[in-house]
Amino acid sequence: MSYTLQQLSEKLNGELQGKASKKIINVAEIQNAGTRDLSFLANPKYIKFIESTKAGALIVGKDFKEEYPNLIKVDNPNLAFSKAISLFRPSPANLKPGIHKTAVISKTAILGSDIYIGPNVVVEDDAVIENNSIVYANTYIGNHARIGAGTIIKPNVTIYHECVLGKNCLIHAGTVIGADGYGFVRTDSNIIKIPQAGHVIIHDNVEIGSNCSIDRGTLGNTEIGKGTKLDNLIQIAHNVKIGEYCFITGQVGVAGSAEIGNMVTIAGQVGIVGHIKVGDRAILTGKSGITKDVAPGSIMFGFPAQESKIARREMAGIRTIPDIRKRLKNLEKKLKDKDKE
Repeated sequence: MSYTLQQLSEKLNGELQGKASKKIINVAEIQNAGTRDLSFLANPKYIKFIESTKAGALIVGKDFKEEYPNLIKVDNPNLAFSKAISLFRPSPANLKPGIHKTAVISKTAILGSDIYIGPNVVVEDDAVIENNSIVYANTYIGNHARIGAGTIIKPNVTIYHECVLGKNCLIHAGTVIGADGYGFVRTDSNIIKIPQAGHVIIHDNVEIGSNCSIDRGTLGNTEIGKGTKLDNLIQIAHNVKIGEYCFITGQVGVAGSAEIGNMVTIAGQVGIVGHIKVGDRAILTGKSGITKDVAPGSIMFGFPAQESKIARREMAGIRTIPDIRKRLKNLEKKLKDKDKE
């Protein structure tokens, strides 16, 4: 598959500066690109590669000032390059509708049209799978669960009873949705389990990475808002509410009944205690420990997390302590020597 730069600029809604007839056959990272590859430059850290790259053309922002033989200038280089990847490396074609002979489907389950159900899938009583959904091998869908239209569930996913997934969701392999929340009562001589009788509701266009665990609510619901994207290895505890269009990256843990606003970014290995609120558009930087409410728009850092500017000033101050101690010892020595005179 190949495209001329003129064709690519049109498909990407870009402005071409260079040879319109040049043919491009693939996409590649800027540091590895060859003369017939298309690459992109969005992060300033990679500007150093512009002198050494052999890329046939670069996708760049409209404010890009550097010289390069072939450029496609766009409003959003990351978005344009993602479209280019789809052009040169389209996803595998969806499976043809049908139900594999080894699937076990309850007689009371409701199946929509044009769905695919793979080998060894189990669909329990009164579960609903809406039109154009795809359920890959070895997945379990419990009683009264509902899978929205166009949703894709990868292999080995477990969806417990009464969980609801919206339209056009993507659930990656190994994820568990609707397991019991971590609820117990300690007595003088025992630990008693609190029944987890709530549900999980996942709204439209949510993507959940592999090996995540989304616990059901105790009485109410655990919810993930429209358009939110979860990375791999994430734990969402019972009764957590996550807003719309959030980014949550790997190894994040959110404790019970925490509330995450809309458009929040949570970096890797962040821990969030229960029963707190994180405001809209907040950014929680990597490894932060969130122990109290976070105001909308805040950038949090450290453990316990503080506003990033304050936390970084404190860290800078801590680094000066050895030097301060050394200077203090020298002053004490001078004072002692002076007293002896």
